[in-house]
Amino acid sequence: MSSVQLQDFDADQLAKFRENIVAEFNELKSKNLKLDLTRGKPSSEQLDFADELLALPGKGEFIAADGTDVRNYGGLTGITDIRQLWADLMGIDVAQIIAGDSSSLNLMFDVISWSYIFGNNDSERPWKDEETIKWICPVPGYDRHFSITERFGFEMISVPMNEDGPDVAAITELVKDPQVKGMWVVPTFSNPTGYSVSADVAKQLAELETAA
Repeated sequence: MSSVQLQDFDADQLAKFRENIVAEFNELKSKNLKLDLTRGKPSSEQLDFADELLALPGKGEFIAADGTDVRNYGGLTGITDIRQLWADLMGIDVAQIIAGDSSSLNLMFDVISWSYIFGNNDSERPWKDEETIKWICPVPGYDRHFSITERFGFEMISVPMNEDGPDVAAITELVKDPQVKGMWVVPTFSNPTGYSVSADVAKQLAELETAA
């Protein structure tokens, strides 16, 4: 049995279709539902944990460790004190930390869109001028990461996401191709599995020889 497409409706059918849809919509409205379908949004109880953090460091304390008044515009790398806090927690130098507002997805999109339009420090030309762009996607992974590279038309290559991180052996072979420009990876508590990349796998990934 073939399905009827909306574009095939005549005027009377369209009018009846609209009438039915409006009736269904009004029925839903009459229920006064209060639905929030946002994914990954903390509850009010979870947000309460941050109340005391928002009161730090205290009234009138606005000067960061580097002398910056944090009420004003800041630098690209973020507030020094916050970066130092995370540097200490992660055991790395503060110069390797960026405090980038509140959305990692925005940062990722900005990096890829800039590279696509203008290129980056390591590319010979803007990515848009490449014949093919490939991107490694550990699976299972975060669909919102995948949607970024999909939107730009990248060829997405899946590799297994293991309990200790993405499959290094598979990635080692893939990055020999200069068309492979990068890889999605969430190093700690990755979405949706919750797996974290082990120190050994992280070291192997960092030391890979890449063609791009």
